[in-house]
Amino acid sequence: MAARILVVDADPATLSWLSAKLETEGYAVSAIDNGDAAWQSIVSAPPDVIVLDPTLPDMDGLALVRRVRQDPRYSGIGIVILSRRAEPDDILAGLNAGADHYIRKRPGGDVELIAKIRAQLAQPRKVVAPTAVKRGRVFSFCSGKGGTGTTSVCVNTAYALAALERGAEIVVVDMVFPMGTVALSLGYESPKTVARLTNAVKDQMEPTLVEKFVSQPLRWGFRVLIGANDPQEASNLNVAQVLPLFETLKTMYDYVLVDFGRTLSRISLPVIEMSNGIIVIVTPDISTVRATRTVVEYLEKHDIEPSRLILINNRTVGRVWTTVEDIEREVKLPLNATVPYELEHMTMAINAASPFMAKFPNNSACMTFQDLARLLIERGKKAL
Repeated sequence: MAARILVVDADPATLSWLSAKLETEGYAVSAIDNGDAAWQSIVSAPPDVIVLDPTLPDMDGLALVRRVRQDPRYSGIGIVILSRRAEPDDILAGLNAGADHYIRKRPGGDVELIAKIRAQLAQPRKVVAPTAVKRGRVFSFCSGKGGTGTTSVCVNTAYALAALERGAEIVVVDMVFPMGTVALSLGYESPKTVARLTNAVKDQMEPTLVEKFVSQPLRWGFRVLIGANDPQEASNLNVAQVLPLFETLKTMYDYVLVDFGRTLSRISLPVIEMSNGIIVIVTPDISTVRATRTVVEYLEKHDIEPSRLILINNRTVGRVWTTVEDIEREVKLPLNATVPYELEHMTMAINAASPFMAKFPNNSACMTFQDLARLLIERGKKAL
C-alpha cells in the first residue's frame, strides 16, 4: 500500500505542483489549504507524513503541529515543514513545535523534501504513551479589590516569561466580566472573545476552534484571548463551557495566564481550583489588605492550600503607612515580592498600549516581574 502524504499549504499553485510531484513518486497524496480541514483529515484518516507550510489562513500552522504531537494517537506521523521563512528563529520554532524536519522553499527544495520523506518512512513508527502528552500550566491572577493593578502584573509577567522561556507558547486570557482591561492595555482589538467562543461550541471544545479565537503571537511574545467587548456580549457567556475551555488551553499552550481581577465567582473558582498557582495582588492600604484576607479565606474554604498562593504587593500609591509586616500579619501569608511605586511610568505604558517592561526595560520594577516569572517557571516544573 502506498504511503499516505498530507500536504497542507495555503498556496493553490504549491498544492497542485507538490501533489503531482509526490504522486509521481508513488505516494497517495491529500492536499488541503487550511488548518481546520487538515486536522479533520488527520482525525478521519491519519497520514504517514504531513508536509506543512505554517502560514495558513485560519490558524498558525505550528499550532497544528503541536496538536498532532500532543495527541498520542498520532505520535507516529512524520512532520516536515516546508516554508519560505527560514531564519534561525523560524527553524527553531518549527522544530520545538514538534516537526521532524524543516526545509526552505527554494529551487531544488523538492529533492530534499522527497529525501526527508523517504528517510522518515524508513524509521520505525514511534509510540508515545498517553502520559507523555505535554500539559501546560495555568496561573490565575486575582485581587480582593479593584484598582490593584492585577492586569498590569499579569501582562508584564507574561512579557517576562516570554523573554525567559524562548519558544514557549504563552497565552493571556482576560476573564474579567463584563469588561476587562487586557485588550485596552495592549491596544488589541478583536471580535473573537471568550463569550463568543463558548457559544460556538457544537459537541465539545476542540483545539481547532479555540485556535480561531486566540490571537496570533503579539510582538511581545505572547498571545491574547479577551473575555468580552461589552456588557451585552458578556451576558451571553456560556458558563458551562468555561472549564472545558481551560482544559483545552492546557493542552495547547505552555503557560496560560488568567486575569480574573476581583472576580471570584462560580465562573472563576473552577479555573482557580485547577491552577498551578494563584497570584493574589494586594496594595498597601488597609482596606485592600483586609479585602485580600477575605479572598484568601474564601480560597482556603474551597480547599486551595496556602502553598499555592503567591502574594504580590503592588505599590500603586506613593507614601504609605501599611508596612510589609502589617500586610503579612493581616493576610497571614508571606509576601513573595513587592512591585515598587511606579504609577507615572505604569500609566505612560498603558497609554502607549505596551507592557511596562517593554516601555521601560531598565526600570528597577522589571526585576520584580522577572522574579515572578522565574517563580512561575519553577512552580510549573514541579507540576509536570
